[in-house]
Parts: sequence; structure tokens; C-alpha cells
Amino acid sequence: MNNNKKPTPLIPGISNKICPICGEVSYSRDGIHPQCAMIQADEPRKQQIMEDRKEAAKNKSKESENSEPRSWNKKCPKCGSELHVRRKECDCGHKFAGV
Repeated sequence: MNNNKKPTPLIPGISNKICPICGEVSYSRDGIHPQCAMIQADEPRKQQIMEDRKEAAKNKSKESENSEPRSWNKKCPKCGSELHVRRKECDCGHKFAGV
């Protein structure tokens, strides 16, 4: 039986770079996967889009409060709340005529 050992390398092997985003080995030059770099670069833009959508939803809800009642709702003349057209009596006690 031969007990031949491989010689130890004079120059230590190049350690693989770990991607800072996903934590896996990356073989790219910068040490980050291209798809991970794209995700990292898009994050501020995504945050801005989400904030814009939330602001638009707030503005839309404020506009809907000021708009006319929907076709399936009616407005109580006593308290001003919107009710379904089939409701015969409002929570405030007003009874609708003709029902």
C-alpha cells in the first residue's frame, strides 16, 4: 500500500466569495450575484412606489367620502349616513317612506 500524500500548496487556494444578499457562494467578480444586485438596487424604488400607492389610496378614500352616494346606497336625511337601498330603517331611527 502506498502512503503518498499530496504536497501542501505553496499558495493557499482562493476562497469563494459569499454573496452579502443571499449568503451563498458567488462566482461573480464583485462577489454578489447579478440577480441579488438587481434586487438590492431596486429596493429604494420599490419602497417609493409602495409609499406612492398608500398615498393614492388615502386620497382616493377621501375623494370617495366627498362623492355622491353609489347607486345601491341611499342617504339618510336625518343623520346623513349611507345605507343599502333595501334598508327600511336607519340606525338613528329614521324610517324611509314608501317602504
